[in-house]
Amino acid sequence: MSKIVMYLRQALATMREEKLFSSIYIAGTAMALAFTMVMAVVYYIKLAPIYPEPNRAKTVYFDGMQVVAENGGMGQMSFSSKAFEEWFQASPNVEYCSPTLLAAGTGEVSARAHKYVVREKDDYVEVVCNLVAADFFHIYEYDFLCGRPLTKQEVEAHEQVCVVSDAFAEQLFGKDVDAMGKIVALEHGWGLRVVGVVRGASQLTPDSFADLFVPYTLWEIRNSSSPYTGFFSIVATVKDSEQLHALKLEMDELAARMTSSQQEYLGGTFSFGDGVKTHVELTRNLATHPMHALRSENRHFLEDVSNWQLFRHYAGLLFVLLFVPALNLCGIVAGRMERRSSEMAVRKTFGARRSTLLWQVVHENLVMTCIGGTIGLLLSWLAIYAFRLEILGMFFDHSTLGSAPLVSGEMLFAPVLFLGAFLAILVLNLLAAVVPAWLSLRKPIVESMMEKQ
Repeated sequence: MSKIVMYLRQALATMREEKLFSSIYIAGTAMALAFTMVMAVVYYIKLAPIYPEPNRAKTVYFDGMQVVAENGGMGQMSFSSKAFEEWFQASPNVEYCSPTLLAAGTGEVSARAHKYVVREKDDYVEVVCNLVAADFFHIYEYDFLCGRPLTKQEVEAHEQVCVVSDAFAEQLFGKDVDAMGKIVALEHGWGLRVVGVVRGASQLTPDSFADLFVPYTLWEIRNSSSPYTGFFSIVATVKDSEQLHALKLEMDELAARMTSSQQEYLGGTFSFGDGVKTHVELTRNLATHPMHALRSENRHFLEDVSNWQLFRHYAGLLFVLLFVPALNLCGIVAGRMERRSSEMAVRKTFGARRSTLLWQVVHENLVMTCIGGTIGLLLSWLAIYAFRLEILGMFFDHSTLGSAPLVSGEMLFAPVLFLGAFLAILVLNLLAAVVPAWLSLRKPIVESMMEKQ
C-alpha cells in the first residue's frame, strides 16, 4: 500500500511539472476511450441480453424462404400462418416460437407493422403493431405493469384482445388512466380489449419494440398463390446447441421437400426462366442472436465465415481502435523517456533496479490513463445521450428511431461495459508506456548519462 501511495504521489508531481505532456496524454486517452466506448455501447445494445430480450443467446430467426437459382438469381418470401403452425409450432426442436411482423433479426421493422388507431373521430394515431402468438411473451420477457400476456386460448379462439405499451396507453387514454379493459379501435373498425400493459421496449431493440401486440390469428395473411407464403417472419428459442442442430436438420429436410415439390409449397411465386434449376433454403447461416446480428450487418462479406472467424474479425477491429491511439501515445512517452534518461541513469547508479524504475513509469502513466479514461467514459455517455439520434442512427435502422430513441440505464451502465472500459485502460497503458520505458531503461548507464537533458 505504501508503494502505491508513493507511486501516486510521484505521478501527481510529474503531472504538475510536465503540464503540457500530461494534458496531451490525458486528452489522447480520453478521445481514444470515448470512441471505443461508443462502439462498445452500440454493440452491447445489439448483442447483450437487455430488456426485454434476455434470451438472445438462444433466440433464432427465420426471416423467410430463399429460393436460389443456378443462374445466380434469388427470391425470398415470408411465411403464412399455416406455415408457422405446421412447420414451427409443431416442431419438437423449438422451445418457444411465434410469428412476428417486426425485425426478426434483420434490424429493420417491416412497413406492414405500421397501422393506425382511432383516437377520436378523424383523429388517428400511427402505431407499431405486431401480430404474435402467446409464446412471443416467453421469448421476450416484458415487465407487465398491469394485466397479463395473451393466452394460447385467446389466440386460438381469434379473440379481439391486445397488449399495449405504457407509452401508447398514455398517449391513447391519458396519463394515470387505467387502460385495463379499455377498447383500442383500429382503422378497419375492429375493437381490441386491453388485457395487459407492458413497460415499453426501446426502438434500439427492433425485434421487440411495438406499441400494440395482437393475436396473429385475427389476420389471415396469406399469399394467394401459395398457402405457405405470407408476410410473417418467425422467431423461436432453442434450449441448447443440440436442439439448434436438430432444428437445422429438420428445416433442411423440409427445404429439400420444398425443392422437389415447389409447385405444391410455393405455387408460382418464383420464376427464373424456363429450365432453370432452383433449390429452397431455410437455414442459411442459422445461428443464435449474437452471431446472427453480427452477420446481418455484414451480410455481404461475413455470411459464410465460422463463428470463430467472426469473433477474430471484431476482436481485430477493437484492437485497431485501441492500437492506433496507443501508438501515438507511445511516441509521446518515448520522447518523455529520452528527456528523463539521465534521471533514470542516476537512479540506476545509486542501486535502483530496472524493474523498479519500469514499474514507476507504468504507474505514472496508469494514473494519467485512468484520469483520461474516466473523462473519456463520461464523454462517451454524454455523446450517446445528447446526440443519440445522430450517433445511433449510423448503426441502427434510422426509420425506427423516431426523434429521440430510448437509451436506458441498462444500456449505458452495464457491469460488462465498466469491465471493458477498465480493460481498455490497461491495454492503452501497457501499449503506450511499457514498450518505450523498457527500451529506454535497457540503455547502458553511461549512454543515458551523456544524452541531452
